[in-house]
Amino acid sequence: MKDETMLAKVKHDGYVFQFDDTDVVNPDNCIFAGEYNPHNVRPWLLHDHGLAIAIVFADCLQDALDEAVDADKMDRYLIGPEDQRDYPAEERISYLGNAGEPFDIESLGVVELANPKRSFAAQYAASFTDRSAE
Repeated sequence: MKDETMLAKVKHDGYVFQFDDTDVVNPDNCIFAGEYNPHNVRPWLLHDHGLAIAIVFADCLQDALDEAVDADKMDRYLIGPEDQRDYPAEERISYLGNAGEPFDIESLGVVELANPKRSFAAQYAASFTDRSAE
């Protein structure tokens, strides 16, 4: 179970997604709401039937998927060489990540999130658990 003090929840399409900072693939790419964002970078929530797999900041879904694969967040969808022959030619296989490996992402769900607002107070409060030691 994830640490309840740092857990974020998002309600969307009948699901309540829960995630924490360990689910964020590339936090340094975060662009907060209201900041200059010429490439429209935004957070993408990748999930499997409501279970958050990764949060990725990217300008498009393809880049988000590639980033998640390269961060080893999508290994459950990787198609091994021995299983590739089980996929008929009409089956859709996605080749993702820097290595262009085959993935079956048919059950993967995607939610395009809004960019978060920057809040110094929220970041500060989340940084300290025991203020009596200050």
